[in-house]
Amino acid sequence: MLDAKTKVSKATIRRIPLYYRAAQQMQQQGIRRVRSDKLAEIIHIPSATIRRDFSSFGELGKSGYGYSVATLVEEFGQLLQVQSPEDIALIGVGGLGAALIENNFRRNPDLDIVIAFDHDPAKINTSIGDIPIYSFAELKQRLPKGVHTAIVAVPSSSQASVIPQLEAAGITAIMTFAPQPVACKPTTTIRYIDLTSELQSLLYVAHQKQKA
Repeated sequence: MLDAKTKVSKATIRRIPLYYRAAQQMQQQGIRRVRSDKLAEIIHIPSATIRRDFSSFGELGKSGYGYSVATLVEEFGQLLQVQSPEDIALIGVGGLGAALIENNFRRNPDLDIVIAFDHDPAKINTSIGDIPIYSFAELKQRLPKGVHTAIVAVPSSSQASVIPQLEAAGITAIMTFAPQPVACKPTTTIRYIDLTSELQSLLYVAHQKQKA
């Protein structure tokens, strides 16, 4: 298990959910052990990177013997704190927000969008599937008790006004698709998802492969 004092790179942290999902799938298939080279084929991450990442988390396996799939599920599950489902609020039900509700983390039963908010009168007091959509002005009154995580899918111009209201309602973990950082409380954790940067990174890697 990871020691509290151990420093783990942000890149490694981003890969933990991939490792966890792959281990879950292998466990469901009855696979008991997996080598890094086989795992590399499944998740398309170099085996050297996998071994380096896993070394950050203690003795997960032995050289030449592979890793216990059950141990990977347990260890990464603890790191991701998936012992109980995480209910999530969605802010902004435009094209992206609606797509997120439709998908609603089908591959991960530990994450669940349970409520959505928007400013559009045409969307307020409607629903997508079984997810109700309320006015953002009613955030404090409508936010279910125990929901501390939000996904923000609003235009960049609206983000600066949305974040403080989320914090005031008790939200402490925020994922936003507006790439510009905004001021927040020290107790708030924000993850910025910049789709433009992600696409540019993808194209760079694709072009490098074509040159090789």
